[in-house]
Amino acid sequence: MAHILVDRFGPAVWHAVIDRMGETPEAEDAFVDLMLAVWTRIGHRGDVTRLREQVARALTSLGISSPEEAESSEVAADMLEMREAGDELEETGLPEEVLPDLPPGLRNRALQRLRAQIAYEEAEARRSGSRVARATAGALVVLGFALVGYGWWGERSSETGQPTNVHRASPEPISTADLPVQVQAVFDITRQPVDLGHLAFGDGELVTGSLSLGAQGDGIQLSAYALHGLGVLARPRWTSNVAISPPPPEAGGSWLLRSWSLSSAGAWAVVTVNWTENGIHGAASRVDVYAVPFAGGSPSRLTTLNVGDGGEVVIATGPGGIAWQTVSGQEGVAAASPVHLAPIVVRTGSASLGRSVSIDVNGLVRNPHVTHAGLVYQGTSAAPAAAGMWVCVAPTGQATAYAGVPGATDGAVVEGESGVLYAVAPVSSPEGQTLAMCALHAPGSRQPSLRLEVPVSAWGADGGYVDYVERAGGRTYLVVARAD
Repeated sequence: MAHILVDRFGPAVWHAVIDRMGETPEAEDAFVDLMLAVWTRIGHRGDVTRLREQVARALTSLGISSPEEAESSEVAADMLEMREAGDELEETGLPEEVLPDLPPGLRNRALQRLRAQIAYEEAEARRSGSRVARATAGALVVLGFALVGYGWWGERSSETGQPTNVHRASPEPISTADLPVQVQAVFDITRQPVDLGHLAFGDGELVTGSLSLGAQGDGIQLSAYALHGLGVLARPRWTSNVAISPPPPEAGGSWLLRSWSLSSAGAWAVVTVNWTENGIHGAASRVDVYAVPFAGGSPSRLTTLNVGDGGEVVIATGPGGIAWQTVSGQEGVAAASPVHLAPIVVRTGSASLGRSVSIDVNGLVRNPHVTHAGLVYQGTSAAPAAAGMWVCVAPTGQATAYAGVPGATDGAVVEGESGVLYAVAPVSSPEGQTLAMCALHAPGSRQPSLRLEVPVSAWGADGGYVDYVERAGGRTYLVVARAD
């Protein structure tokens, strides 16, 4: 039913909105909010007649006359024949046919928001005691975040310029990598897919994270595995559940889990949970930040960040601690705050943020990483960095420009055991995508850029570690390496 709403009624609603607001980002936000408002009123148990009525009411509430709906596609007609048993899970699929006039990107964005709402509805039904709803909610959320992880991999796979020095990789996955790193462990994941978007590394351990739904509440389940030799992800050394719950709803509102992340900050695994408040007039966001020691133990809430309607939060972690920046959208004017940088300390047996320092920057930082030297990022929204360039701002506020992998427009920064900062980026190779690393250096000076010769299907970076997925001997391996 979600596809019927977007595909059958979406084009006409979109034209009505842009006639009123113009083809602007605000109009796209209004369209997505309209689709969500109609869904929350009718749900997947409704029929086309009730959908038509709710679409007309939603437009009328905004002072927009109700348009004629678009001709239904064959996909929409097929969707009308959906039966109740198990069809909720099919809402995460995307029909191949897209009706004209509705931008594909906007269509997918609306469907993603509706899928998130479906997951929320099923989770609420689970809490009320329905076993069927519980199973459906879990499957939806797991599938949803699996798709998010797949999208994250795709975003990290953009091609960039070619580095200079090429080294041949050994066919054995446990051998030394052809990067300035030392392999710490190799996990056989042939029958055990891993979401590289939710991994953290530190103190000789790999920590995985997964969203869990339980009768006693929801949470992020962490599992730690030793980094040692060749093995599989089985029998974790310790586990920890970070209990999460949406903020108390305000009048007429509700909260949805928009996204969550897992990273490291020194001796801590850091979990960030981003909540979004639904509403036709905009969304307010809240981010909860938790820390779990890599030695294992109970989670601690570090901070909660709230931003107003149209706001945004950027959080970065690394060996130097945790950094955050907020953007408020009050009165239609976006204003970025300074970057706040703080260590994680232990007080009365639990983790908390230590004394923070503020760093003034021009705009919202892009792709930030926290190092012992300060905050490293690829420019800001107001002053983007050139391809292959990075900016390091020390806690004193002094900014220094550095060059990394030549021509790279995406990537990450890792801090080696010797204190050297390396840029890591995906690059093209004759067999597909591979990885390149280069020590950050002064622009104009020469610094070798090294790369793997073998292709990798996915990669990530966290703190001082680089991880990538490689095939060898017909099997699939997750290689974890520590930067030199």
